[in-house]
Amino acid sequence: MALLVLAAALRGVVLAAYQPALIFPDSVRYLQYAHNFIHGRWSPDALRQSGYSVLIIPIAALHAEWLIPLTQHLAGLATAVLVYAVLIRFGARTWLAALATIPVLFDPLQLVLEQYVLTDVWTLLLMVAALVLLVWRRDGLTVRAAALAGLLLGVAVTFRDQELIMIVPAALYVLLLQGRRLVRLAALTGSFLVPVVGYLGWFAAAHGVWNFTTFDGAFLYGRVADFADCQGLNLPAYERPLCPAEPPAQRNADFYTWDPSSPQWTFTPPAGRSRDAVVRDFSLRILRHQPGAYAEAVVRDLGYGFSPVRGAGPERYSPAYLEFQTKVRPDREAYASIGKLGYPPPEIRAGPAAFLAAYGRWFYLPGPLFAAGLALALAGLVFGRGDRRALLLFTVSAVAVVLPPAMFATFDWRYQLPQLSLIPVAAVLGADAIRSRFSASLEGRSANL
Repeated sequence: MALLVLAAALRGVVLAAYQPALIFPDSVRYLQYAHNFIHGRWSPDALRQSGYSVLIIPIAALHAEWLIPLTQHLAGLATAVLVYAVLIRFGARTWLAALATIPVLFDPLQLVLEQYVLTDVWTLLLMVAALVLLVWRRDGLTVRAAALAGLLLGVAVTFRDQELIMIVPAALYVLLLQGRRLVRLAALTGSFLVPVVGYLGWFAAAHGVWNFTTFDGAFLYGRVADFADCQGLNLPAYERPLCPAEPPAQRNADFYTWDPSSPQWTFTPPAGRSRDAVVRDFSLRILRHQPGAYAEAVVRDLGYGFSPVRGAGPERYSPAYLEFQTKVRPDREAYASIGKLGYPPPEIRAGPAAFLAAYGRWFYLPGPLFAAGLALALAGLVFGRGDRRALLLFTVSAVAVVLPPAMFATFDWRYQLPQLSLIPVAAVLGADAIRSRFSASLEGRSANL
């Protein structure tokens, strides 16, 4: 309880420092589409999933932007409560369960993302809640709980389509249970598909394609541009302008993804082909041509998530927007866009912001600690004893959730947010499994004496 109160007070400082909310370019679209929906223009965003915009409709209708970070700070605290509750449910010692909540309660990455108009915090809460529902009844998963867990995971996909992968560890867990596996699996996947297929149908009705976005080619191009080598590759003439001109060491993935002068935005697609379809075809050709370079890039991004410092990553994407600042982030275009909706730009109060900037420099959990936690979870799976299905669920989830960003996007610390909750749970469950094995060995030796 003391940790929860302290974490709530710290969030109060964040709310006081950055008013009414922090804004990222993605934030603009979420606010714009929330207002579109309020005014009856029910066409989903072609670039980002619109589930989050639907969620904030009541706040947008009230024009109370400050409520967005407030509710997200509460969501962060709720995530910590779920982490603590599920570990206590599995017999962890109270101090160890409390220790596992420290990352989600106090890590600056979690705190700053809660202050942004972004999807990350709610997506995380939906995922953690779904996993906790699956494992809560140790005597057996009910069909209703399986259905609700699937629904939560499906809703998370409407916030961010990268979370599609989370149905895999959930389904694996259900299949490992005893009795009524197919019924539970049907409840899980059926409920998962309701929001997912519903969103796809909504998108198709508005944009003519069954997809979550019309920009998947653009994102993949940013991923492959970092290492693409067109030498020896047989390309259609209209795709040749997409070949990066700079040496790989001089390329910037963010430029190739978003900059208006990037080749993907300046080339001319052939008649009858969309720009995104051509860019996607080019990117897939590069993947087939350079599978080794692609695998190396994915592994490099995955590994960087466990680095000792939170730097710019392999693709040199600045993490400055995820750090507590003492000055307003310069983004005139974004502030002008939200200004048209009636929202002011962020304002910073010097005193609380200075405290948070110092806090963020010194009080964060370095990546090797999370790597050690994941190693402990894996050791528990291999060497532990007892029912390890929940351990398997949280361990596989911790790995799976960071795979899509590494495969289809450039490195961004935002994508590492789930690790603050999933790895501590997996680590504690892994430690408990190992402890159970040693306790059983000691008891066996005592019985033989």
